Amino acid sequence: MPWLSLIILVLIIPLIPTAYAGLIGAPWVPSRRKAVDKAMQELGIGSKDTVIDLGAGSGTIVLSAAARGAKALGYELSPFMWLAAKARVAINNLTPLRPFGGFEGQAMQQFNNRSSQILLRNFYHQTLPSQTTVVFAFLMPDNMPRLRHYLTSQNLPNLKYILAYTFPFKEFPPKGVIKTPNCGNIYIYDPAILKQGQ
Repeated sequence: MPWLSLIILVLIIPLIPTAYAGLIGAPWVPSRRKAVDKAMQELGIGSKDTVIDLGAGSGTIVLSAAARGAKALGYELSPFMWLAAKARVAINNLTPLRPFGGFEGQAMQQFNNRSSQILLRNFYHQTLPSQTTVVFAFLMPDNMPRLRHYLTSQNLPNLKYILAYTFPFKEFPPKGVIKTPNCGNIYIYDPAILKQGQ
């Protein structure tokens, strides 16, 4: 029965980073596409933006940002979710652009050569691109202070928005809240919160 033990081991090993991702960030719960699209539209995310998704899950934020012409980069620690997101992004990059979620027109047509990527990485150990303009995170409440500390350590001179899905930074009032029926709220933060209380 050594082969059975080997099969079980092969199946369990990828679960370790998945469990760890749930511990340091959040277990996978999908961000609702209509809420994300509404936020991107209201904030005017477009071709001049670089959107970073910390804990990319199935790639919803990366795909929504790329559809608007933004450069989009997602970090995901779970091998299962990373593979799912990579597949979605690869299919999206091979598919002609089409209007969805109320977004259409010139920006949709001009961005045929999309720049989107999902990396299998622990984002806490990464240096974010200095051209980052938007950071999106869907983390559990206990991990939000660590997220703020992490972002404070980054060099992000072009950062315009920090977006928190469902769980806000408890100690800071948001600049705005985007509400979508049957979806979690998206809390909009000014990067100035990264300088408060340092």
